[in-house]
Amino acid sequence: MGEKLPLKELSKTGFKILEINVDAPFITGNLESTFHYLFFKRHESRGSKDSPTKVPPERTLFISNLPTDTTEEHVRYIFEEYGEIEGVIFHGIPDSEEFLIDENNDIDKKDPELSSSENKIYQGKKLRKRRNLRPRIGTADKYKLLTREFYGSRTLLIPASSAYVIFESSEGLNNALNMSQKMRLWKSRHSILPLGLDKWIKEYKDLRCDPKELQKEVDEYMRKFEEAEQKRRQELEAKHNQPDEEGFITVTRTGRRNVNTDGTITVTAAKPEEVKDLKPKNKELVDFYRFQTRETKRNRLVDLRKKFEEDKQKIAKLKANRRFRPY
Repeated sequence: MGEKLPLKELSKTGFKILEINVDAPFITGNLESTFHYLFFKRHESRGSKDSPTKVPPERTLFISNLPTDTTEEHVRYIFEEYGEIEGVIFHGIPDSEEFLIDENNDIDKKDPELSSSENKIYQGKKLRKRRNLRPRIGTADKYKLLTREFYGSRTLLIPASSAYVIFESSEGLNNALNMSQKMRLWKSRHSILPLGLDKWIKEYKDLRCDPKELQKEVDEYMRKFEEAEQKRRQELEAKHNQPDEEGFITVTRTGRRNVNTDGTITVTAAKPEEVKDLKPKNKELVDFYRFQTRETKRNRLVDLRKKFEEDKQKIAKLKANRRFRPY
């Protein structure tokens, strides 16, 4: 059995090169997998009090150039064999305030917790990536996100992100720094949320309920609603014509509701004898127009003249018969 070789180092930086085998079924049709390179070293802290990230340097590993689909499960799968991991802190989550673009400032502030070499790799790649993306983002708002988080799926990191791997003890860190060269797969022990076409299929299914489960929820809701309505009716019946605390009785009127035994309302046609006495509604508008008003006045004057002539003839007839007595 051959001797295990140590990992190669990136010249003049102190970073060790870790080669991982990544599945690539959606990257190209010719290859089943591809290689990706991680760079890691012992974390070197400057000890600034204003640092946003507080990690113990004696048991913290700094990793750079992470794939965009990296999760904590991926990191644990690679490094957990060398010691218990307390936690993983990522730098490169799009919804973090650290990765918002300020349109008025092209120079990002360096993390004081990172050493000069860590800032050189991590900060430099982040700046180059942001400058490349900046013309595509627009200037509508002052701050812009580099990527967006889709509903129902895991968040992708920005390219060339980094992370802190905090071990339970310094022994785990030393074991990780002394790892040897071997084939390492980029996967996780537990199931993680899918990406690509599988992610869209999952989102599609999650947005549509099972008809049987939906029917159960509807039936349960209606059962609770009917119970609440029945309880409310019983409370109203119990308070019906009952004196209150001051001795007053509130008289309530309960109307008769013609309903069937199953709770539904029956609609029947009206009887002929009930309809014949109903007067039709006059749909014509009286004195709505000006000509209607003039015509009404004219007809009223004609009727008055006609009645005056009839009364005049009647009075003349009574005078002829000597029977006219006005008083």
